[in-house]
Amino acid sequence: MKICVVDDESEVRVSIIQKLTALFPHVQVFNTEFGYEALKRIELIQPDLVFLDIRMPELDGLQILQRLHERYPAIHVVIISGYDDFEYARRALTHGATDFLLKPTDRGELSDIVLKVKSMMEQRFLKELDQLLNIAPISHVSLDKVRTANVSLWFDEREWKQVELLDPAAQKSSSIPLHDILLTVLLDVDLEAIVFRAPVEHTDRGFREKKDFLPVLHSQIRMKKELLFFQKNDPDLPASRSDRKDHAKQAVRHRQAIIHLARTGEVGELEAAMAKWSTCLKKISYEDLRKECAHLMAVLDEGLGKSDLIMVDEDTLYYWDEWVGRHHTWNDLIGRVHHMVLNGVKELKNLDQQEREAPQANGWFKQALQVIASSSDKNLSLEVVSEAVNVHPVTLSRMFKQQMGITFVRFLTRRRMQHASELLLNTSKKGNEISEDIGYADYAYFRSLFKKEFGYSPSEFRKKNGIMTAADETE
Repeated sequence: MKICVVDDESEVRVSIIQKLTALFPHVQVFNTEFGYEALKRIELIQPDLVFLDIRMPELDGLQILQRLHERYPAIHVVIISGYDDFEYARRALTHGATDFLLKPTDRGELSDIVLKVKSMMEQRFLKELDQLLNIAPISHVSLDKVRTANVSLWFDEREWKQVELLDPAAQKSSSIPLHDILLTVLLDVDLEAIVFRAPVEHTDRGFREKKDFLPVLHSQIRMKKELLFFQKNDPDLPASRSDRKDHAKQAVRHRQAIIHLARTGEVGELEAAMAKWSTCLKKISYEDLRKECAHLMAVLDEGLGKSDLIMVDEDTLYYWDEWVGRHHTWNDLIGRVHHMVLNGVKELKNLDQQEREAPQANGWFKQALQVIASSSDKNLSLEVVSEAVNVHPVTLSRMFKQQMGITFVRFLTRRRMQHASELLLNTSKKGNEISEDIGYADYAYFRSLFKKEFGYSPSEFRKKNGIMTAADETE
């Protein structure tokens, strides 16, 4: 925090500065004289808080207050006066003063004011961050995981701030002075993001303006995930973007070949195609790799119809993208994908015989429906249910398509949306809390799915049913 003290009496300024420095050693306190010189220094420093004498030569406190309120409305101004003058206090508050103190100010009053302003700044910061997250949400970044330190850095867009991702067990954050730390936020991948004042500009890891914070954080998370994902495999990733794009195009062609071979049931050739596809995946970005794997699994989930051209819907792709994201290393993911595809195709070849045994199939399928109905696990998955009834996930997915007319993923999505509608009607929880409760970290995506299912956004749904909360009004 930066504080300026303005008074035409030098001894008064020094007294206030000494008290503030003793109370808050990490706060920057500036002796900014009085009159036009004070105004010039305040404009240069752009403090968070100004203690301002009301009766001074050149410019009185009310004149300076009015100019600051017009040019820098975010600056908190506390008027100090040797006179118990109600009219001055009223005019000061009318012109935007945060508070009014009488001389001589004691430590308790100064401490209360600084803590009050600090709290107001933190609330304003969290509100602005919440607005940014509503515009461009990042999965698993939420306000309840944010810990603030020196939020003054957020409001000074001249300061260069750097974003780094650390293991929560690491001690680096403790080596950075507290007054240089803006915030820390715990992420979903056993990582902690720390944002701090940087002496040197790193354009790929830093920002000045508020609007650039989330894009930089998102970029850092993406790069860190890629590094962690590949670290045990140590792949030789191409340096250029054009190389990665070429390998991504090859991966798409190999995926299309896999789909064709999976449909025709040629297991030997399928294994060779999977190997070529896997080689390409190691040479593309982590984000493209996720999309590739999710798309292949989504097509397999749709059941491999008679045509190589299979359309998959948005929620199926989202489900499988989340599934891919739960695998934290290359070997873990690719081993699981190979198992699902190769064993899945073998299962599909035997499915005709299983379908002829209708009573047995109907028995385990009813059991699968019971598992879903009785589960409160927000991370319930195709694999979990198929394991519970002792069938392959592909078999369960195919049976859903035949018995219910929709895929397992679509069935699960509808069930979650129904649960969300009940929570909206019967609880006062916010939309983003309900989204988390039913298994969607991305509120914007949940909102889109809900509107697709019911024709209304969550807040509109509540309003339609005669329910409205303060949180819904800001959606």
